[in-house]
Amino acid sequence: MSMGKEFDAANDGESLVLRYLETRREDLKDLVLVQYSGMVERIARRFAGIEPFEDLVQVGFIGLLNALTKFDPTAGVRFNTYATYLVAGEMKHYLRDRAQTIRQPAWLQELRHKVTKAAGLLQANLCRQPTEREIAEHLGVTETSVREVFLTQEMLKLSSLDTTPTDDDGESEVERLDSSDYCVEQLSVEDRLVLEQAMSQLRDLERQVLVMFHFDSLSQTEIAARLDISGNYVSHILRQSLAKLRKILQKEQEQDRLLRRQASEIDYDVVDPLTGAYTEGFFRTRLEEEVHRASCNEAAVGIVVIRFSGLETLRKFYGASSVDDFLADAADFIRDSVRRLDLVCRHEESAFGVILPSSGHNVPLIQRRLVGKIVSWVNQRYARNSPVRVEIGHASFPESGRTGKELLTSVVMEPIIISEAA
Repeated sequence: MSMGKEFDAANDGESLVLRYLETRREDLKDLVLVQYSGMVERIARRFAGIEPFEDLVQVGFIGLLNALTKFDPTAGVRFNTYATYLVAGEMKHYLRDRAQTIRQPAWLQELRHKVTKAAGLLQANLCRQPTEREIAEHLGVTETSVREVFLTQEMLKLSSLDTTPTDDDGESEVERLDSSDYCVEQLSVEDRLVLEQAMSQLRDLERQVLVMFHFDSLSQTEIAARLDISGNYVSHILRQSLAKLRKILQKEQEQDRLLRRQASEIDYDVVDPLTGAYTEGFFRTRLEEEVHRASCNEAAVGIVVIRFSGLETLRKFYGASSVDDFLADAADFIRDSVRRLDLVCRHEESAFGVILPSSGHNVPLIQRRLVGKIVSWVNQRYARNSPVRVEIGHASFPESGRTGKELLTSVVMEPIIISEAA
């Protein structure tokens, strides 16, 4: 059997959705929910730990029902791709609403959104943090309004009632958490690389104290004895270094959100309707933007290109729709194999390009990890004599080139050896 069970399951799900939309039978709706329950649970696991997993699954099914109600089969998008975005969006809205312990007025939320967007845009253009006056002039509001937004953000930050701000000898509830429960081995490879790059921007002493406390599970007293400093100073370093680390990571996230928001405001054709990945034009434009941002911040950015060949033989044997389904499933697979902040885009006719912000120096490691996943994925879908062949290559800024075009030109594709599945 050349077609794998996963491919058949995906087809069954799509056909079930089409049958339900034609008949609106309740029993078919139940079957659709059962068919896509695995997808809902997979997305819920991404946010597990923030809220109970069971609550997230329930919220995800609300998103799945909304997708089933709003889905238009004539739009040219597969239901699986459409539902994935709605389910994830429903969970994010739920988490956002739960996080809003202090409710903010609508006008304040709108102004804060505009200030954040303007600050990110000005920072990208100026290659530095903009002043309050520059943000105010850009938005056409008073400098006092911008200052009030920043002050309000500080006021809305919550602390545990257990915290004793004036007692440096005491540890807050957060500091008393067992660091062994949050070991680095629980992080994905990509998240570990991002964390390591962020920590490299701290002072040596700050890095040393963080590693001892969070990774070596030493108490503040033990750290003070090893470094021959006071316990109060260790507590101060922990608070200061964690605040710095949080700002570094938030800055990266804000820049990424800004670029994503700008892309979504350009036009809907930035998303390929067949695969749900970004289009070729968006890929090249966004790559230039990421390289520019990395050059301003003295950071790195990488790309991985995955190319599939032999699809014409697949088309002749199974029909034209088989290639479309293959590319759509490949896009879903690649998205599930990289970080959420990485961008999966169409490239040429049968290839995908993945932009890896803040991961330029570690692209070879990421590529090796992807190769293992690709081998397993192809083996699960096709027999040993399948016509499908895969190549992969990578490049990074600034090592491989100084522009996005130079990065794409420097990519050297290497074949992936697909062995027979067990």
